[in-house]
Amino acid sequence: MPTVIILMAVMTVVAYAALLQSNNSLSLAYKQTYIQMARIASKAAVDYAQEQFDNASCGNYTGTAEQDLVSNARYRVTFRAEVISTSPDGYEKVIKGTGSVYLPKLASNAKYVFDIRSEIVRTYAVCKTPDNFAPTVWLDASNTATLHTVGTSTTTVSPTTSFGAAGNATRDTLEERVDNGTQTLNSWQSNDFEMHNCENAEFSSTICSSSSTRYLYNGMIFSNVNVPQGATITSASITLACTTPAGAGGSVTHRIYGFYKTATNLHPDLFSQGVSNQLRTPITTAGLHTTAFQSLSTNNCPPGNNTVFDVTNIAQEIVNNPNWNPATGGGRMGFSIHRTAGSGSRHLLKNGNQFNISYSTATVGQANNGNGVGQWDDISGNANHAKLAYGNAPTRQDSQINGKPIVRFNNGTLLSALTAPITAKREITVLAVVKPNFTTSGNDGRFISGMSSNQTNDTTGSTSIIPLFRNSSGNGFSSQYTGSSNTYRTNYTCGGACANTPYLFAGHFTLDTATNTITGTLKGNGATVATKPGLAPSGSPYTFSLDQFYYGGRRTGSMAGGSGTDYLNGDFAELVIYDKALECRQIEALEEYFRNKWAVSATAWATTCPTDVVPTL
Repeated sequence: MPTVIILMAVMTVVAYAALLQSNNSLSLAYKQTYIQMARIASKAAVDYAQEQFDNASCGNYTGTAEQDLVSNARYRVTFRAEVISTSPDGYEKVIKGTGSVYLPKLASNAKYVFDIRSEIVRTYAVCKTPDNFAPTVWLDASNTATLHTVGTSTTTVSPTTSFGAAGNATRDTLEERVDNGTQTLNSWQSNDFEMHNCENAEFSSTICSSSSTRYLYNGMIFSNVNVPQGATITSASITLACTTPAGAGGSVTHRIYGFYKTATNLHPDLFSQGVSNQLRTPITTAGLHTTAFQSLSTNNCPPGNNTVFDVTNIAQEIVNNPNWNPATGGGRMGFSIHRTAGSGSRHLLKNGNQFNISYSTATVGQANNGNGVGQWDDISGNANHAKLAYGNAPTRQDSQINGKPIVRFNNGTLLSALTAPITAKREITVLAVVKPNFTTSGNDGRFISGMSSNQTNDTTGSTSIIPLFRNSSGNGFSSQYTGSSNTYRTNYTCGGACANTPYLFAGHFTLDTATNTITGTLKGNGATVATKPGLAPSGSPYTFSLDQFYYGGRRTGSMAGGSGTDYLNGDFAELVIYDKALECRQIEALEEYFRNKWAVSATAWATTCPTDVVPTL
């Protein structure tokens, strides 16, 4: 206990000064000397408690009983440390240190007592882990059960259709006028679609000869479309058989949409005889039909042939909708076709139409050493699993950093589609243990990048943030609070210290309440290496909202047709994201955890956090 030894020497000097003033009645100066001795002893108690706390496993320090610090013929000086309170995680304690002076030395009660309180906070690699602070995402390659290969299996479904008898009150096909949404009994009972000039026998020669009234919507509803919500549609097509009533032929362009019962119920009811606007209303009302459509131009449709509509993108939009549920509403999916150009007409059989749809689902298995990693499970408890988005699948490589497995990225990126989007946030904290390969990485390659699924890049104002990425083309790292302007960018160059070697990268954006601005901070291997205060994008106040995090790269372009870019290659060991600014001690706790676990440094890094002292009693 080196602290106590030093203080004992100090106490000896103070005691000697006290003896020089001894007499039968204590003078004021004499009393002050004894009070000072008690003060020093109380400080010794706190310092000793800190040493003992450091040596106790995971903060299992319960206090120090009263012990002699100085004892001679005239008096005795003691110190004692008591634990007043302990934080819920057990790693922070308020300690009361008491120094006492007994006159004479064998007195049962101390003549002078002084005590102080101090908050002791220490971090332990074996105790504090990322889950202590409620992470949004936590990926750990050493937990090999979280590393998966991902394949696909394809299923083909042939939904049912029943043309039904002519007299049925409901059917799964319909012809309806474009101009006013009406049908006739003859059109209801016919066995063919007029596409898209109506037939005189079904409506009238007057209606079918006028360009303002003759065009039709053709609708069909298929039941038992047993495709899971969110599945990947590999192909989907509707096939209609051609027939040849008089007058068929000529060029015509058809357009097909998917349509819904309501904006939240994607499963339309079967058509009803005599009811108007069953197709016209959904096709002319935003939110009641798909944004995706398919246009098809043809010149003829002779008997024995088919017209085939590719509806893959339409079906994909429908099953991607969170309201799609094949177990409800008969699993029905509706389509409507109408003319957009041309003067020709087609006659296609209602009762011979076919809908074939194939979809793929992921098959997940354990990724072993050398296997591609298509999914890296999030262990935060939030199910924000990282899945292969673009490029090459990273691979599991065992015994790489401190003898532990890592995930090796090589021009590929994983994506966490957040189960609960981050909304209206101002702060964020990220840490990542990575052995980067800057030689093969792209300029400004992303360690971690936040985006919105409806944007095309990660620099779009309040829908993006880049808390950790490569500093241009050099060996270093940066953070970008918003946009692409250097005004909101923090940079650091670390040279060889962070290239091709395990390194703890950290970035956080913290609110300065005094100025209502944001400070960007970069930390490397436990040290603060760059800061940029006063970040104040326009807003009241400025906030960001995200629903995606990318690792090892990012997306460019739309979700539907985008591709990967800005790859950061190297060995990713562990990373954690918090949708808040962690406190200084919390960050240092995580830094110690990562340092020790991945052997980033042989010795602990010095603390830079201020010491909190509870005022003297």
